[in-house]
Amino acid sequence: MAATILQQYIQKMERLRVDRAHGMAPHKPILLLAVIELIERGQIPENKIFLTPELAEVFRAYWLKVTDRRPDITLPFFHLKSDGFWHLHPNPGYEQILDVVPRIRGAARFRQVIAHASLDEALFVLLTEPEGRAVIRQTIIRTYFPELAQELENLVAQNRKSGEYGQTIRQTNAPFSIENSAPIEVDAPTRTGGFRRVIMNIYNYTCVVCRLRILTMDGESVTEAAHIVPFHISHNDDVRNGISLCKLHHWTFDKGLISLSGSYEIIVSELMSEEGPAGWTLTELRDKSVLLPEEELLYPAQAALAWHREEVFQRELKLAGVVSSTLAS
Repeated sequence: MAATILQQYIQKMERLRVDRAHGMAPHKPILLLAVIELIERGQIPENKIFLTPELAEVFRAYWLKVTDRRPDITLPFFHLKSDGFWHLHPNPGYEQILDVVPRIRGAARFRQVIAHASLDEALFVLLTEPEGRAVIRQTIIRTYFPELAQELENLVAQNRKSGEYGQTIRQTNAPFSIENSAPIEVDAPTRTGGFRRVIMNIYNYTCVVCRLRILTMDGESVTEAAHIVPFHISHNDDVRNGISLCKLHHWTFDKGLISLSGSYEIIVSELMSEEGPAGWTLTELRDKSVLLPEEELLYPAQAALAWHREEVFQRELKLAGVVSSTLAS
């Protein structure tokens, strides 16, 4: 019976309704590869597929391996319903819209109308099992991207290694140490991808300093995973040595224009001049508390923050001959 069901969905994967008018449109198979990966990670634990930052980010990673066109995850998320095994579930009050509209334009409208998607229950069960997942994934790659099969399989393997590395560094049982005494036994892409994945998850793609959270339907985010003690010094990807910062505040943090106190408040350097709208300047952030993880065990390590204050923030003040009282605590 299980073999019959698997064969049924192999055939469905081979016959996706893809637009071939201007060459094969890769949207649907790429979305399915992204969904399969999140199921494998355990990030889709039940048969409810939400349009999350993680899904958009994985979709974008596969997309960039296949084409240089601009990605739009809303297209396959909506149109996969025509293939029979993908089901859209509207938000209350929008039940009839999905039956009459040919497309939903705009991210805001999309989220307003659609709550989540689901798969046929039999297909979802197949994808929770390693063997079924591997066969369906290979079918999609072989059918739609035969010339890129090796490259896509390498991406699958790389993402799997990053996920395993991320799970490792999220363990915070050991006392924090600025320098990692254990050798780093993974390659740079695995290490970087795993670190970013965990930090973005902990801080929900939000800058700890300004609380800015911007996510595009292309799978891009304004935030970056920043090391408190730089990796080239610490060789330490402990999540307590990381915070989520928007691109502006990542730059100011690395330049020593801002730091964090022992009570997790923002310290602002005196060594700059700035102009801008009220509420957006660094001086407006002085003494404000930063966003912290829900779990106290994941808070930025005090030793790492002390290092940053002494070696980055205060060092610049000392070089300029400025004595600051903002470093207390």
